[in-house]
Amino acid sequence: MPIALDRQFLGMNDPQAAPIAAAISAYRAQRTSEWQAEIFEQRRRHADAERKLAQKVTKAAQKDLQVSADKIEQRLKWLKDFRDGETTEEDLVMYPMHYGPLIIETAGERKMTPMRYHCRLPGHAPDMDRRLNGNYNARIDSLDDWWRPVFGKHHGLLVLDGFRENVKAHDMQGRELKEGERPENVVLQFNPKDGTQMLVPCIWSRWQRGDEVLHSMALITDEPPEEVARAGHNRCPINLTREAALNWLTPQGRSDAELFEILNQRQRPYYEHRVAEAA
Repeated sequence: MPIALDRQFLGMNDPQAAPIAAAISAYRAQRTSEWQAEIFEQRRRHADAERKLAQKVTKAAQKDLQVSADKIEQRLKWLKDFRDGETTEEDLVMYPMHYGPLIIETAGERKMTPMRYHCRLPGHAPDMDRRLNGNYNARIDSLDDWWRPVFGKHHGLLVLDGFRENVKAHDMQGRELKEGERPENVVLQFNPKDGTQMLVPCIWSRWQRGDEVLHSMALITDEPPEEVARAGHNRCPINLTREAALNWLTPQGRSDAELFEILNQRQRPYYEHRVAEAA
């Protein structure tokens, strides 16, 4: 889950948020202990690899040296995230297969609930997550086909400041690849120029097998506006007006035609872009 969301709950002076803050603190205490133990073990592994390499260079020792260094660096960063109070752009990013805050409406009440950002439809085997690794996005033209089990039934809303996309450097620069040139990936950050928040419609699913339950979501995309296409990307999250966003949360009793009409009621800001900050 984006660590910025944890920090928001930890900073709330609200009795209703207290149980959530307590759960976050308990989780952090558990993880801190686990990661400190892992760092100790990886430092031992790193030292062993250095001793072996001093005697003889082997691929196994080189791999141990690199893997242990990477794991130490990663866990130290995670621990630093727990200690830091200042939120960076990276702390706000919701990655596929991680959880994010989805707004849903049930029994006339709107609430925010965490769901995994990669949707697994009911009845699908868990290995479908790997085989269909793009299921964090739902194309608008596949809602009444692939996403039919949840379209018109389970709707949600993400409130975003912007979105990130992977593009090819040559597409971003509006040119063809040179002879012998390999495509280079660039991560772009798109944000509405006027600073408005994006109201992005989503579909979500409740998957269950035995006692295991998974709630997961996908945001809905469509053809991009001109400025996003020029930057090198061919999709864009739909950005609804406030009225349409609230209507999207209550799909029951609405026809497909009505739901698609709701999805056509959009805010249309100009999306500025820049190269995203490194993780």
